[in-house]
Amino acid sequence: MKNPKRKIIGGVVISVCVLCAAAAGSKADNRKSEDSVTASALPAEKTPIIVLDAGHGAST
Repeated sequence: MKNPKRKIIGGVVISVCVLCAAAAGSKADNRKSEDSVTASALPAEKTPIIVLDAGHGAST
């Protein structure tokens, strides 16, 4: 079993990293201007369709 002090410190480090990533994402989103190009090729209203194919060659 791990040392409890080590678990607490590890949890704090991970929490700080997650909060920093969320803050960076929010900051980047705020910098986006109105005339910028979206990263997605599809409009935001449409959801993408994902097709799962097993690849057994039966589609002839």
